[in-house]
Parts: sequence; C-alpha cells; structure tokens
Amino acid sequence: MVTWTATPAARDAAAAAPVDPMPPTTMQERHLRRARLAREAGEMQSPWIGVAFDFPGKPSISDITAVLEQYVRRHGTLHSWFSFEDDTRSAADRDNAVRRRVVPTEAIALEATDIGVLDTTEKVRDHVAKRFAEEASALAWPAFVFGIVEHEPDDDDPDGSFTLYHAVDHAHTDMVSILLSFAEIRTLHDARLAGTSPELPPAASYADYAAREREQASQLTMASPEVAKWLGYLSRSGGSFPQFPLDLGVEDGPKPAVGTRFELADGEQCLAFGRRCKELGSGFAGGIFAALAITELEVAGRTSYMSMTPLAVRENEYMLSQGWFINLVPVAIDIDGARSFADLAGRAQEAFTEGKSLSGVSVQQVVETVVAQADSLGSGDTASLAPPPIVSYIDARHMPHADAFVSTRATGIVGGKDTRIASMWINRVNEGVWLAFSYPDTPTAHESTSTYAHTLATVIRSVAETGDYTIARSDIPAAEEVSA
Repeated sequence: MVTWTATPAARDAAAAAPVDPMPPTTMQERHLRRARLAREAGEMQSPWIGVAFDFPGKPSISDITAVLEQYVRRHGTLHSWFSFEDDTRSAADRDNAVRRRVVPTEAIALEATDIGVLDTTEKVRDHVAKRFAEEASALAWPAFVFGIVEHEPDDDDPDGSFTLYHAVDHAHTDMVSILLSFAEIRTLHDARLAGTSPELPPAASYADYAAREREQASQLTMASPEVAKWLGYLSRSGGSFPQFPLDLGVEDGPKPAVGTRFELADGEQCLAFGRRCKELGSGFAGGIFAALAITELEVAGRTSYMSMTPLAVRENEYMLSQGWFINLVPVAIDIDGARSFADLAGRAQEAFTEGKSLSGVSVQQVVETVVAQADSLGSGDTASLAPPPIVSYIDARHMPHADAFVSTRATGIVGGKDTRIASMWINRVNEGVWLAFSYPDTPTAHESTSTYAHTLATVIRSVAETGDYTIARSDIPAAEEVSA
C-alpha cells in the first residue's frame, strides 16, 4: 500500500496562508461549525465523501504523484482550509466568523510513502477508514486523502492491478464532484502514460461560486416567495424534517454509520421502467419518487410522502469544477386516493418539478430562516441543528467515463460521525439502478433498510415487467371529492 500526503514545505505554506476574502457558502459554514463543535466534544471528524476504482497493471509511483498534484492544483477548493476568527470562542457563536485560507498553487506538492504489505482485507479497510476519519478535514490542510492498494498478479489478473482511493471533506465536494474526480484522474493518468497533454478545460473556482451564492442568500427574507414555499412544505410534515419511516433501533442514542448497497433493477428493466413513466406523463426521476412514496406506504402506512433531495446547481464554467454544488429541495407527494403506480407517477413528477423551483436559492439559508420561524430550536441556534436524512437520485449515465464505472469497480463511499438517521443514494448507470444506504449499525436498522430496499425494488421491477404496481394496502384514504 502507498499513501500520498502533502510535503512538509507545502504544509508550512498552508499554515502561513493569509486569510482570503472569499467567504464559505452558507452550506459550507454550517458544516464547518458543526465539525468544529464535534471536534470540541471529542467526537469523530465531520463527514467526508470518497471513491475507489481500479487501474490495470503495475503502478508507477512517480506518474501517480504527478497526476495527483496536477489534479489538486486544477481545483481551487482543494487549496482551501478554514479557521475561525477567534479560536478561543465557540463555533456556535455566529459572530465568530469562519475564515478561508488558500494555499498558493505553486506551493502544492505531494509525496508518496510506501507503508508495506497489509495481508488481510480487514487490515486494508481499517487503514483506509482511519485515514479518511482523521485526515479528511476542512479545518486543516490538506482536506483530502489519496492512496493505492496494489494487487499481486494471479491467474485471473496476470498483469496485476491497483485500486486508487480518494476522500475529501464534504465542505469541498458532493457526489457529482466525486464522480467527476473519477473521470478526471483517469484522464490525467492516461495522458501521463501516453506522454500527451490531457484534454481538460479550465475548472472555475468554487470560491467564486461561494461569493455569488452569499450575495443571493443575503437577499432572502421572511417575505421571500422561496421562504413562503418552504414554510408550506415544512407545515405539511408537522414542522420538522421527514425521517426514515421504519425503526432504526437508536432509542438509546446515535450509533456508528454503516453502508449497504442494494440492486434495484438491471439495465433492461430501467429502460422499460423509463418508457412506462413517460407514458404516464413522468420522467424516470419522477417514477423513482413515486416508487419511494409507494414503498413508504407499504412498509409504514404513510399516506403522504416527503423527502429532501440534493439537486445539482452547476452551470456554465462550473460544470467540471470540484465543490459542493447542491441545494436541498423538498419532494412532497399526496398518496390519498391512489391505488397503483399509474395513479401516482404524474403526481410524483409534478412534485419533483415543484421542488426543483427552489433550487436556485441558498437552501441552507431558507431552511435556517424557516426553522427559526417555526421555533424548532428555541434559541434559533442553527449551528447545532441536525441535518435531515436525504434521498439522492443521480443519473450517472451521461457523466464522463460512465462506461467505465462497472469495469473499474468504481465505488462511491460516504462517511461521518455516529448517526440516528438513514440516508439514501439512488444511482443509475448503464447497467442498472442501485440504492446505497447509510444508517446506524444496529440489528433493527439492518432489517429495516433491507425491508425498505426490497420493497422499493419490487415496485420498480413490477412497473418494468407489467407496466404497473398495485398498492397492497387497503387502508388508503379516498381522495376527497371536490364539488364544482
């Protein structure tokens, strides 16, 4: 195994980096305040997102070093780290400003360290997990982790291969950014081995985006239409964020987060599901949310569905940039009167479209305003507000290098502190659609998430194979009749 870290000179340059005037985004600031509060409490590091994927052949350490340096230098957010104006004051103090510091591009340098052979899968996993938890922090530099695991040749792989792993603090990335990092590192590596220049356009800086986002956020007030919409959504869910519908076994407190992946449908089933959705006036994403709503009705009796889904807000010069380019939007579906998937598909698409109308604002700023108005925190201290569980849907088929996801065993990885919630990432690739869960490591949560995933798969496959799914529960309220 080989790891890459910043050189001592690069770390010295980071420590001496002056304060940069560019602010963090509102989402970044909340994340950083929570991370600092967790550190002060002696808790595990703030959440990170990572990826691992394979390369054929024997690795050239010098080539990989050059590739990783080139990659980091291309993306301004990876040059940044954050501190607080006054380290003696709590991160919960909103007057204690978060400051960005930026390492000069020319000072960025990485060095490789061969840590020898780890002879079991468990040892490799524990080593990588420890690095991710301890080193991927935006409160220091670097906030990223790189390494490789070299695999010895065997009968199935006579030339050998290696797996590259990478993680970065969530303040600097999102799942789309991680998928882009997969493609970009592969492109840089291929060009390096071929002795050519990589065909990559310049990547705009996330810090510039942050400044623009702050300006937009500063204009939001309780009179803004976006805030009024959020108040409406929040009131529909009883004044709080929606939670996972089944018991997770966390009555005695949060538990370490674990992940499981479930296959929902293969490529042919996805095409059939998409065709049926189109016939019903929905898109594939709308169909997925209809299937989710039916799942929650079947397993928990919920007659209304609401989830928070991250929506990419990339545009123009930021399309290939690294950064946290998402806003959370609500998807709320009323199930009353529905007896089948066909009854819900159109409603779900309308709900998804309506939720997307909020994507152009700083959702974190809106959420904080709504929470303060609803008095959910009492004191209005949003630094300690627990994040909601999310339901993410990404169609990765049109991402760069999408045809290599399966052959390279590309795997997205998410991490974080102990949790009480279950979040979902539904990802479509050419070969099918699958669901990744992150949830508390309890027997109850393992059973609940498995039940949920298998029910969701049953709904999707039924629509793909028969054109519909008939809701099994018979206790759904009838739709109210509206007189003319």
